Amino acid sequence: MAKYSEAVIEDIKNRLPVSEVVSQYVKLTRKGDRHWGLCPFHHEKTPSFTVLDSGGFYKCFGCGKGGSIFDFVMEMEHVSFPEAVEILAKKAGIELKEESEGEKRQYSKQKAIGELYDRLYKTYHTILLAHPQAQAARDYLAKRKVSADTIEKFQLGYSPDDPKWLYGFLRKNNYSDEVLKESGLFSRNYETLPLFRNRIMFPIRTWQGNCVAFGGRDLSGESRAKYINTPDTAIYSKRNVLFGFYESLSTIKEKKEITLCEGNFDVISLHQAGLTYAAAPLGTAFTEEQAKLIKRYCDRVNLLFDSDSAGQNATAKALLICQKLDLSNFVVKLEGAKDASQMLEEQGEQTLAKSAVNAVTGFSYLVSSALKMYDIRQPKGKSSVFKEVRPYLDATSSDIERQGYIKYLSDVLRIPEEKILSDYMKQRGTEPEPKEEEKATIGIAYNPLKASTELNAMLILMKNRDLFERFRTKVKVSDMVDPLARKLYTVLEDASRQDVRTPEILLQMIEQQELKDLTVTAFASPMYDRSNAEKVLEDAVLQIRLRRLEEKRNRVLRLLSSGEMENMDASEVGQYLSMKASLDKDIEELKEEMEHRE
Repeated sequence: MAKYSEAVIEDIKNRLPVSEVVSQYVKLTRKGDRHWGLCPFHHEKTPSFTVLDSGGFYKCFGCGKGGSIFDFVMEMEHVSFPEAVEILAKKAGIELKEESEGEKRQYSKQKAIGELYDRLYKTYHTILLAHPQAQAARDYLAKRKVSADTIEKFQLGYSPDDPKWLYGFLRKNNYSDEVLKESGLFSRNYETLPLFRNRIMFPIRTWQGNCVAFGGRDLSGESRAKYINTPDTAIYSKRNVLFGFYESLSTIKEKKEITLCEGNFDVISLHQAGLTYAAAPLGTAFTEEQAKLIKRYCDRVNLLFDSDSAGQNATAKALLICQKLDLSNFVVKLEGAKDASQMLEEQGEQTLAKSAVNAVTGFSYLVSSALKMYDIRQPKGKSSVFKEVRPYLDATSSDIERQGYIKYLSDVLRIPEEKILSDYMKQRGTEPEPKEEEKATIGIAYNPLKASTELNAMLILMKNRDLFERFRTKVKVSDMVDPLARKLYTVLEDASRQDVRTPEILLQMIEQQELKDLTVTAFASPMYDRSNAEKVLEDAVLQIRLRRLEEKRNRVLRLLSSGEMENMDASEVGQYLSMKASLDKDIEELKEEMEHRE
């Protein structure tokens, strides 16, 4: 049986949202951050089947079935896990090869680079806050009106000017030359010379919050590049990540919209002005991969790129990508400032906040831009305006929506709608096909699981596996009485030994379908988020400790009440009585501690 690497699994997940695959089999309607539809696994009239792209799972609250994108394909196509991987890899355009020893080493290297970035961004942040060498950086940020709260929120840092510091620091922390060479932190020509020196550091984080790269702003005034970013590495591709997206994610989910701007300081300025749903592409034009990431969480994009010609070109291209993916798109224009950071510095947070919410639709922006280029008093001018906006019409999937744009264009150009539509269809070489009107679906209410404290603890650990190593030092599998909890504990132990990190492979290690469905429900439920982990895990540890003490006391009581006491001398009986008294005291104290926690 073919065995594919975790890197391949992650690549498929990054390229294919669950809803995109499921929607090929099930008609889905978005409500909030979930998609709902009629379950394909049992007959129902009211939708109870939900898909959560941010978690990467589906779940039916009617029949209980759930799983990952791979489980769904396995169910629908009646195939094995490796075959599901092959089907999805083909959809994602990924060439598959079985995992080799070299790929295992590569995955290990990726893990090391990831840990390196996680350590380094915290170090840079500490240096910025406290080190004397970072005083110029602190002064610069103050001049740019960047607040202490913003510095903390984005974990801004400072890279020392010393060309030997970074290499020495990382080698002391046991990172090999091989890992450092591929980390993207050093010059390609001089392997110990850092790429970032005397720069304000912007950690670039994935939507999960993992630091995978840096942006750096020069403070010396001598560098040819004012801003530089980490080049693509084994853990980072600039096409797939947005600066500020992680810091904005909670607001993006709440408001169902995002504002895209050009630079790191623009993102920071908007957040400081209260628009905490701003992010930016990284050293490249806005990409379809970034748009697909955005679509997982919201359905409206506001573009606030620079007002120069390059910014206008970037805006036009970004609008087409958004329209192609059916993302509502708008353009924000700042009056009296080139970008958001300039407006923050010169006019303050309130002015920026008011200006950044005034937006026009993407189509009206494109029409307005075209009108500035061509004289519509002339027939050729009208034709040229139409050619400028036609790609946007091509990217529009809804005929009803397209008809609205054509009506708008008709009013502006003073040309009958049917003439524009006829010209458009001739050039397109096809006739419009009517689409069936979509029916709204109503998702059923989600009810939290009722489970034992032990099972809840295990489900918490399945969702937050990095906490397992600490938990297992306090609780052994033999301490568990809930059989489902024992099974999950064993799965977590096996996953730890095999260094399994992806939840999709973890799910395949659960043999019992009901337990797998239960785990998927936990993945999709905020009840098992990290914010609840500490209390649930501590409660479980205390309950298990209490049970162990009570079982031990019961054994002593049985011994004291049995006929074996007749064969004991007085000192042995005294020891058992003393043991019972000690256990009684421990049990009473533990119960009091548990009562105070409630």
